[in-house]
Amino acid sequence: MFRLLFYILVASVVIASFPLVPLCLGSEPTQPATRNGEKWRIAYYEGGAYVDYKDCMRAIIKGLMSLGWIDKSELPRLDGDVPKPYWNWLSKKSKSRFLEFREEDAYSASWSDEQRAATRVEVLKKLQSGNIDLIIAMGTWAGQDLANNRHRVPTTVVSTSDPIYAKIIRSAEDSGLDHVTARVDPNRYLRQVRMFHRLVRFHKLGVAFEDTPDGRIYAAMPAIEKVAVERGFELVTCSLDDSQEDRDAAGRACLECMQALAVDADAIYLAALLSIDEQLKPVAELLIKKKVPSFSMIGSKYVKEGILMSLSTDEGYEAQGLYDAGKIARILNGAVPRALDMEFPDPLDIAINMATAKAIGFTVPNGILRIAHEIYGAEAQ
Repeated sequence: MFRLLFYILVASVVIASFPLVPLCLGSEPTQPATRNGEKWRIAYYEGGAYVDYKDCMRAIIKGLMSLGWIDKSELPRLDGDVPKPYWNWLSKKSKSRFLEFREEDAYSASWSDEQRAATRVEVLKKLQSGNIDLIIAMGTWAGQDLANNRHRVPTTVVSTSDPIYAKIIRSAEDSGLDHVTARVDPNRYLRQVRMFHRLVRFHKLGVAFEDTPDGRIYAAMPAIEKVAVERGFELVTCSLDDSQEDRDAAGRACLECMQALAVDADAIYLAALLSIDEQLKPVAELLIKKKVPSFSMIGSKYVKEGILMSLSTDEGYEAQGLYDAGKIARILNGAVPRALDMEFPDPLDIAINMATAKAIGFTVPNGILRIAHEIYGAEAQ
């Protein structure tokens, strides 16, 4: 345990020493420039509304502001899962001499397979028209739909659990397509599950996920299964239909899964599920009542609401936003998306809820507290 804490401390210090600027992306400049006196026209496509998309988009906008592409201004506060986050603000209220955001250039498939098929056709038609200079593909669905040879518009893929496993990019070193780039951290979820296991020493790990090819990607199941074999713990799983249109039914199924996992597993890893995000407080209350340690793959928001721990996403979103904004800037200044560095690891900063730890009887090592970036519920100690 002491060796673990030492490694975490050293890694955190090293990462904290890195400047929060895009690194090793290419030689093209990031300073704002027009397209021969005209604004660059930017588009957006997502699979549906999701909290991480909102946070990522906010971070990208702030990154573009810091680089001078968008005039600095206060962003509105968005609550809940909002489709096409900030696009209304970008198209109607943002000011920029360099970028153009039109209302009709943002698309959402609303997590519907049928609507996804129609939206994909519509987006590709728009890209083939030659009117769009760059598109932000937010999430796995969007990345899969646009990482192909059916268009040539520069595409930056954001917020994917595993773009390699999802076949969006060929590898961490090569997207496979000149007009496509993504952000990848190949060991992100391996690190999370290994850390959780070292701290909690569970024998059975519970995971709820949608048992579909996309669902396995969103839940990082390949990484979880790999660590389970590596460390010799048992996986206890619960499958649910997370993308169904009846959100009340999805919420009930989610809580039923959590109830079952809390009985059969001695720790729970919360994967990326819409229903978990929608039922976050009831889920956190249930796990606290059952005294089950929990770890969220999403980050700080979940810890703030009562989940035991995760990696901190405060600095992570800021750094990621600068990284993605830097890539956009370089592409508009002439960089080939495929040539840009795609590896950008999450910071090793910990978020922990001390009130939850006390309620479930989990003793948090002092070394973890010393290096934790976000501590919630400290007044409970």
